Amino acid sequence: MIGNSMGYKMPMFSFNKSSYESRLLNLLQSSFFMTARRNKILAKWAGGRLGYKDSALNKYIRNIVFTHIMKPNDKKIINKILSDFKKADIKITEEVIYQKIKAIEERIKAKQNLKHVD
Repeated sequence: MIGNSMGYKMPMFSFNKSSYESRLLNLLQSSFFMTARRNKILAKWAGGRLGYKDSALNKYIRNIVFTHIMKPNDKKIINKILSDFKKADIKITEEVIYQKIKAIEERIKAKQNLKHVD
């Protein structure tokens, strides 16, 4: 405690490094898993539009998720999906994919908020 001339005692705030690192690690892990879940849902949507089913769909999902893990960049995934759609002669814009990503993220965050309420 630190005191002043009037006798008021002010508490000292201790910085617990391990607590800070723990919170930061937890935040990074949550972000990583949320992004992986988002990419899985996005890949399932894209694979379905491409006509993939069963093992082909699962392979496509793994490919998209793995692409992001190796090089975490949303633009890479979007370009991959755009390229796959173009090869399949499916007309879609980059904006539509970005909108889909945002919608998926909002759903995931809403579900996470519901879990924290319980």
